[in-house]
Amino acid sequence: MQTPNCLKLDKAEDAREWHTKAIEFLDRSNIPAIPVCYHMAYMYVSQRNQKLTHIIDTQLKTSDSLDSHFLLHLFESQCMDNTESDRLDEHLADLHGLLYKVLEGVTNSCDHTEHFNETLLQQTRALDANPSLKDLQGIANTLLEATTEAMQSNRLMRDHLQSAEQHSLTLQSEVKKLRDEISIDALTGLFNRRALNKRMQELVEEQSDAETPFSILMLDIDHFKQFNDNFGHMIGDEVIRRVGLIMKDAVGGEAFPARFGGEEFTVLLPTTDIDNALTVAESIHQSIGNMVLVKRSTKEKLPSISVSVGAASFHHGDSFETLLERADQALYQAKEEGRNRIVSETINANM
Repeated sequence: MQTPNCLKLDKAEDAREWHTKAIEFLDRSNIPAIPVCYHMAYMYVSQRNQKLTHIIDTQLKTSDSLDSHFLLHLFESQCMDNTESDRLDEHLADLHGLLYKVLEGVTNSCDHTEHFNETLLQQTRALDANPSLKDLQGIANTLLEATTEAMQSNRLMRDHLQSAEQHSLTLQSEVKKLRDEISIDALTGLFNRRALNKRMQELVEEQSDAETPFSILMLDIDHFKQFNDNFGHMIGDEVIRRVGLIMKDAVGGEAFPARFGGEEFTVLLPTTDIDNALTVAESIHQSIGNMVLVKRSTKEKLPSISVSVGAASFHHGDSFETLLERADQALYQAKEEGRNRIVSETINANM
């Protein structure tokens, strides 16, 4: 079995160098060197995982800082998904094997049925031959034995199918649960980065042969690190969760809301042009701005939350990366212009 990148061992001299750089990296962002954060810092400075490096570089470019919450989420998405995928593959293999067992049972039952039919045909021919009393007794015994055997075979087949059906339902439930674990962000209930990448790639491939519009929104909670530092990670998590709920309520139909990472979110909008995408963005932006947060322990009303939004629409020839980059650039412009606003490729809408 190939060793995952997350568990790869390095040469001693390389490990010492990257250890020093990882600690310096965490110190610059005032992040404690707890195991998960240290691990992600080590992965980043060793440049082992290009995808992880790109995500962290993008985060640094858009917010100029990282925190332990972001690194934890990144660890979950980059180093734990493979485990869940392996479990899913195992359950799918179990389902595959179960189908073979059912087919085997049906085949055996069919063999018994063919044997029973052959016996009936033989005994019918014997009856047509003007049998004696002794012959009739033999025919009756043969039919009784064949019927008893067929009934027993049918009972076994029924029990086999009932057992297989229950097993199949259990396995299907496990497969669905695992698919949800792989695709859904635990904190917000939105789709996670893994599911987002897959769906976005599908949409880009579909658009290459069609003229249907397709847009994307990138959202970032403004000054989230400051909010997190002032009120703690538990309240920070609650803010992220509430933003996720608002996004779910604000979009519908084919929309695909996802948590991109940390305090950043994405909404894929199939069959939606840039103007309608901006309408969706305005709805999300306004709903989040109207959100009221109260600290339960003290009944203290917390500062309002705002988001910056970048919008882009699919252009002929776009790839997954180019479309995402344009939406990210629009988001970066929104933050550069003061945050709490929506910026698209073509329109700057101050909110």
